[in-house]
Amino acid sequence: MAGAHPTPVDLTSQLGALERALTRMGISLLEEELPDEAHIDGGLCKVAGAMVLYITPSAPPWRRAEVLLDALRRLPHRDIWLPPEIRQLL
Repeated sequence: MAGAHPTPVDLTSQLGALERALTRMGISLLEEELPDEAHIDGGLCKVAGAMVLYITPSAPPWRRAEVLLDALRRLPHRDIWLPPEIRQLL
């Protein structure tokens, strides 16, 4: 059904696929509480020449998926395998 929210199982598998894709691309995923004044749940940045994706561990799964998708959109992802449902979200 178009526009329906994924079920928790679907979201869990999507999170796993997103995390695997980013780590295969050499991105380090770090869970760290970010300051409240930042008003973000995570983001991609370069630290000492390495790409790092910070994500707040308290972020709900749907928000975590948004942060991971946003990071993947900013990277060259055309040449890596992604499940079709993830590719559609990009």
